[in-house]
Amino acid sequence: MRIVHLKRVRFIQRRKALGLTQENLADALHVERSTVARWERAETEPQPWLRPRLAALLKVSAAELESLLADVAPVPGRADRLAHSSAPFDFSLTEEQAVRMLEGFSAYDIVSRRQVVAGLAVLSGSALVQPIRQWVVGLPAPAAAIEPTPETISELEQAIVLFRRWDASGAGGLRRKAVVGRLNAVTESLTERHDPETTRRLFQAAAELAQLAGWMAYDQGLHGMAQRHYVLALHACREAAAPALGAKIIGDMTQLSTALGNYTDSLNLTRTALYGLPHGVAHDAVRAELLGLEARAYAHLGEREAGNAVRSAEACVEVWQEARGEPRPDWLHYLNQAEVDCLAANAYTELALASAEPRRWRRYAARAERHTANARAARVPGYTRSRILDEIRLARVRLSQREPAEAAAAATGALRLAEEARSSLVVDWFVRFDAALARRHPDCREAAEFRDRLRDHLRRAAPHREREIVRAGV
Repeated sequence: MRIVHLKRVRFIQRRKALGLTQENLADALHVERSTVARWERAETEPQPWLRPRLAALLKVSAAELESLLADVAPVPGRADRLAHSSAPFDFSLTEEQAVRMLEGFSAYDIVSRRQVVAGLAVLSGSALVQPIRQWVVGLPAPAAAIEPTPETISELEQAIVLFRRWDASGAGGLRRKAVVGRLNAVTESLTERHDPETTRRLFQAAAELAQLAGWMAYDQGLHGMAQRHYVLALHACREAAAPALGAKIIGDMTQLSTALGNYTDSLNLTRTALYGLPHGVAHDAVRAELLGLEARAYAHLGEREAGNAVRSAEACVEVWQEARGEPRPDWLHYLNQAEVDCLAANAYTELALASAEPRRWRRYAARAERHTANARAARVPGYTRSRILDEIRLARVRLSQREPAEAAAAATGALRLAEEARSSLVVDWFVRFDAALARRHPDCREAAEFRDRLRDHLRRAAPHREREIVRAGV
């Protein structure tokens, strides 16, 4: 197989035309030089809060910057990174080929150092959306209800439940390798002969483990690895005839795209998942989550999509009300009233922040505040990371209400909760909030004080992220 590298050639040319080295650009953005190098190799995307400053440094508009980032060209090379990064997206594989790929990639993840897996590229645009659409089109009918299983598979399922609770407690990232190890063991079992029902249950377990490994990788900031595990999970879902789990996994992929600022991808993926989700009350909980993710994607696309964002947010809440009494599989354990309110609050907060018209942003912010308050009141114990995000969400609501001092106070409270958490996702939320607060209220004393506290927190919890903190006036 011919191996290629990818490069953002026009992006590199623009930087050099302005006389900027990678070090110069990194220093101006308060990131590491290796971060800029990964952007230029198309391995990662600039985070959304860095893009306005990056566009200014390159002396281009936001749209022109998007064009530079989207223009990725193949460059011949000898390294094998893309052998691992491109293969999972082929959904024409046979069952045997899918098993070999699951086993090989999970083994690769187990033995690879963090520096290696952190360099995996993240696909976006049509390179991502088209394969996912092909997966939806090729789905088999949902499998029938599952009979009691052999003891060994039941034990495996209980282990997966335990892994999920570790993740919910905020400690999951520390145990990601254990999840990947169990995934590798399951795929080894799939190379042996089994009766059809046992084979399907093993594929179901592989799908759930790969999804969880992807989510844990996302929570560690390993975006390329997360995306590949999600795609591997979709392969396993196809073999297990589990379209609802697959739709939920595509929903996870939309959250990754949103975190990277690829909002059009988020919308396209969410709509694809909704299209592929079987109809019926049994799947309405998944549908509610997807509608909430669709609402946020619309909200990120600006005021022109505000009507669609509101409709999707309202539909999310309505569908959940119909589904809340129905039994749900454990892979959807986290979805409850608090989480549904969070989904709606996220959309309304984005709309309030994007609107310049006082009557509109006040209306959106009031809805965001109501849903955020409901989420905080309904949050059950055991979901440490979610509780921290609830408080950051409250801070963002205060920011959307144009109350910077109260926003900083709420975010400071979230920092106290986050002392024991080790989550890249939580750090991302803090950094994005700080960037928005600094951009909107550069002269606010409370904002500056929060920034200092956040910098101290990152120095202890995530020293490699400290340079991402936006300085007042930057």
